[in-house]
Amino acid sequence: MYYYGQGIPQDYSEASRWFRHSAEQDNADAQTYLGRMYYDGVGVVQDHFKAAKWFRRAAEQGSVIAHAWLGVMRANDPATVQTLTEGVAAAKRGDHVTAYRVFRHHAEQGDADAQAFLGATYDEGLGVPQDYTEAVKWYGRAAEQGHAEAQFSLGAMYHGGVGVPQDYSGAMKWYRRAAEQGHDGAQYNLGLMHYDGIGVPQSYTDARPWFLRAAERGHARSQFILGLMYHLGQGLPQDYTAAVKWYSRAAEQHDADAEFNIGLMYYHGEGYSRSYADATQWFLRAAEQGHARAQFVLGLMYDEGLGVPQDYIHAHKWYNLAASRFQESEQREVALQYRDQVALRFSPDQLAYAQRLAREWRPVDDPDSPTSDPLSPDESRPVLEEALTGSGFRVSTQGHFLTNAHVVRGCAEVHVPPASSVRVVAYDDATDLALLEAPSRTGTVAAFRQGRGIRAGASVMILGYPLHGIVSSETSVSAGVVSALAGPGDDRRVIQITAPVQPGNSGGPALDAAGNVVGVVVSKLNALKIARETGDIPQNVNFAVAAVAARAFLDAEGVPYLTAPSDTPLAPDQVAAVGKEFTVLVECWKPKT
Repeated sequence: MYYYGQGIPQDYSEASRWFRHSAEQDNADAQTYLGRMYYDGVGVVQDHFKAAKWFRRAAEQGSVIAHAWLGVMRANDPATVQTLTEGVAAAKRGDHVTAYRVFRHHAEQGDADAQAFLGATYDEGLGVPQDYTEAVKWYGRAAEQGHAEAQFSLGAMYHGGVGVPQDYSGAMKWYRRAAEQGHDGAQYNLGLMHYDGIGVPQSYTDARPWFLRAAERGHARSQFILGLMYHLGQGLPQDYTAAVKWYSRAAEQHDADAEFNIGLMYYHGEGYSRSYADATQWFLRAAEQGHARAQFVLGLMYDEGLGVPQDYIHAHKWYNLAASRFQESEQREVALQYRDQVALRFSPDQLAYAQRLAREWRPVDDPDSPTSDPLSPDESRPVLEEALTGSGFRVSTQGHFLTNAHVVRGCAEVHVPPASSVRVVAYDDATDLALLEAPSRTGTVAAFRQGRGIRAGASVMILGYPLHGIVSSETSVSAGVVSALAGPGDDRRVIQITAPVQPGNSGGPALDAAGNVVGVVVSKLNALKIARETGDIPQNVNFAVAAVAARAFLDAEGVPYLTAPSDTPLAPDQVAAVGKEFTVLVECWKPKT
């Protein structure tokens, strides 16, 4: 906003300060903007060395725009600079087809930076179909010319077996070439391979020099692992002072693992005088970034009153959040046991309030300013009542559901029976979608249609809970066809369907003849409005968010979902039976008036 002067006076100096803050937390977009400001001398003293530093850090995270700017900086021919700059501008405005064309031309002329950019373009599928084999080819051409970012990317392809057979020797070869040029990401990955014994015999002694080289260049994860090695005495004498040094450097860049381990050192009195108050503050910094172990331990601190006033409401909140983030089932079960034990102390209103605190929590970008100020468990809590209902459907084995954003927006609590409360994870107002997460991870999961999208004229069935409690409390089923593959304004994120839609259907699934999801019911066209404008009352004009848009939303939130081919059609009653297994009622609860 400061950079463009949106809503506030344009202030490049202030913009550079905020970009730097986010860039130091490894935000690739901020790193790219900050590099550009140093490149042009806008808001900061012009410094091409620092520009290259920030472009490189963004490029290491896969930013094709940063790759492109590195190409501009390394080009000597003014005409080449001009065309490369045009490619950067195209990539920046999202015109990846033009960017691809510009950089393809220079790549074929042998320009290493353009070749690296082209590799990243194929790697990410920007402007061209994603093609890992082509990515490897272009990364390889740039890598052979000594391009450090391309060497690092090529090493990563061999490391993961992406576009080429997995080959740890090949990965180490290219990592080493990039590392010798000072590429801290490659230095870190080499260290990890020795640390974990991947492709080479496990050796802390061989790992340490690579971590040290990257750590001295400011690589936060290398700083954390060096701190861990000193903390645990891995391959060198245990040294709490050195551990504190490296943990602190990583924590300055908001590395949550480092913050959590500093909290442990305060808790145990290792390298610091024992202090539960200081330990709690460090646990809080990590917990606010979503660190599951820190959230669980913070729950313990509130539960036992260590370093903070005893507060069962906040203990429940942090146990609840930890349980939702632990990957290991054993850890998750322990967190749930502690949470449920604390809940026995609550009245129904207190339990609802504790659940609301967890549901409304969001990770913070700046852990120096935590949002979790202690609140009194005696604070007044509103009595809630059911305000409206909608529909949804289960999309992952991790307890995720899709529904419409307008169904759950502004709710004090959201329920998906039989759960008393579920968490709203994310909204996408552009598509009117919302992602929910329930404590239970059991139940049938929907599958999205695989391969070719549904065609106009194909049959479609929608399921949901229209007029719940008025007409019926059971899952309702209605059938129709896909009448158009775009919505108002030729919006391709929406498909038009003829299946009848009533209040309460919003958020339910639209299924094809094989029982696979092709859309999320989103709205019913306002027939009265159209009648006023056209003089005609439309019949059976309803809409659903297209499956491709729903899947993009789930991809952005990191939710794993299922896909399945639609080669074998089912009888309509079979489609209905399949859909009823994953379609759910969604209840919005608001303060009683």
